[in-house]
Amino acid sequence: MITAEKITTTDVKRLNKNRIFRLIHYTDKISRQEIAEILQLSLPTVNQNLKLLTNDGLIEFEGNFESTGGRKAQAIIVKGMSKCAISVNLSSTGVKVALVNLKGEIICSEKATVDFSDNARYIDTVAGLVEDIVNRNDVNHDDILGVGITVPGIFDTGNEMIISAPTMGIRNYPVSAITSHIPYRCIAMNDAKANSYAEYWFGRENTDTKKVTIEEFNRHLMTSRDDGKLYLMLNTGVGGSYISNERIMHGKHNRYGEFGHMTLHPQGKLCTCGKRGCLEAYVSARLLSEEIGVTLTEFFSRLENGDEGYKAVFDEYIDNLTTGINNLYIMCDGDIILGGPVAHFLKKYETIIKQQLIKKYCFDTDASYLSFATCTVEQSDTGAALTFLGEFIRGI
Repeated sequence: MITAEKITTTDVKRLNKNRIFRLIHYTDKISRQEIAEILQLSLPTVNQNLKLLTNDGLIEFEGNFESTGGRKAQAIIVKGMSKCAISVNLSSTGVKVALVNLKGEIICSEKATVDFSDNARYIDTVAGLVEDIVNRNDVNHDDILGVGITVPGIFDTGNEMIISAPTMGIRNYPVSAITSHIPYRCIAMNDAKANSYAEYWFGRENTDTKKVTIEEFNRHLMTSRDDGKLYLMLNTGVGGSYISNERIMHGKHNRYGEFGHMTLHPQGKLCTCGKRGCLEAYVSARLLSEEIGVTLTEFFSRLENGDEGYKAVFDEYIDNLTTGINNLYIMCDGDIILGGPVAHFLKKYETIIKQQLIKKYCFDTDASYLSFATCTVEQSDTGAALTFLGEFIRGI
């Protein structure tokens, strides 16, 4: 980390280049004059760095802005296909692969309905989907930052072994069995962590340059303060992550984010992990679907139609969920984002949820710390790939 005492001219140049690129990335398109004004840099410094970024192939000029009385300013944008990353989502329903560009935009996606199997056919299917999406989009192999693989399961400390993925029937499966057949840098992670990173990424909307100030941009970069956020993802399993300074926190044993396995009711219901009373046993999507023989859509439809039986199930669900959220808030004392398939339906009941959170918290709060994820399912699935983009951008 660069400190005020050790900063050098080289450090300043690198920081200027990085901040200029991030600003272009943040605002979608911008003029050199706006860059100079927002970052409080001289035009010669801006022009020098724009030349470097152009030579690196990371930005390009796309037309002009409307004239405000003088010469029309050139519009500067990120060259999206200059770098790419690939997401591979392995689940009980099959394999989904997507190609994303440097902006995080989904260029192409493919899927195959295939059950997990510890054999060459399954591995060939996964590797084949990756290679096909690269070839069909004519992507230069050197421009692929990496392949992010997600599994709904628990990994070992180094993300090298899938310890358990109950919905896929996986136990103690080496990640290298798949990654050794993919000719790019690979990482593997829990799907809830990846989904959380996608929500973090897409939660940063492109901004009108006229509304950007140096203070706001510093907050966006999280250089002026730690802007940590906790993500709780409600799916067939329950997990999430804590993201601070643009990075997913993994913990000493890679268990940070396994919120679904904190004890909610000692000696309570049996969880998929084999223990009793876990949060996941009380607030996963299964409680509102599989366990009562309906889909989530059907459950909430019947709830809205006033079915008393479904209301009783829902009331108990919300009581357990808000207790879990309250416990997490006491621990992190920061923003919490609720995501996953269940959260999509819960948004309508935000007022009820926040009223319960206010009652359960022992200090003053208006529960404004809680918000709901805004990612589409397709965007959420690209989270592991987006971590490569984040790493690359930090290193510019």
